[in-house]
Amino acid sequence: MEDHQTKPPLLYIEQHKEPLPEVNSQSTFYSANRDENENIKEVEDNSTSNSRFQSLTVDQRIEYLLDMPETLPKLKCKLMTKGGSFTGTIEGVEGDQINVRVNEIPHRRTINRDSLLDIQLIGF
Repeated sequence: MEDHQTKPPLLYIEQHKEPLPEVNSQSTFYSANRDENENIKEVEDNSTSNSRFQSLTVDQRIEYLLDMPETLPKLKCKLMTKGGSFTGTIEGVEGDQINVRVNEIPHRRTINRDSLLDIQLIGF
């Protein structure tokens, strides 16, 4: 006896057999894991850039800090004078006077160039 519950399809659509498209894969890649030699070179570059700033004279350090691009934030530095030390950013120079913005009150101070002994970089 024939099974009465199954019916043949009402409409049969024939599918075309098309080949799969050819995919051009990525031929190169960049990995975040760098070679150890590159890391060593990077550390050496950082140490030489820091020593470059330290090898500058005080006047050259002031010019370096003032000639930074406007897109970069001003670098904080520690200014050591005969009367003490200040932490802040150098805003400008007027003759022998250096205008500094510090965190303590008053926020803006003027330091005489002759009393300035050393400048050390702290960071941003």
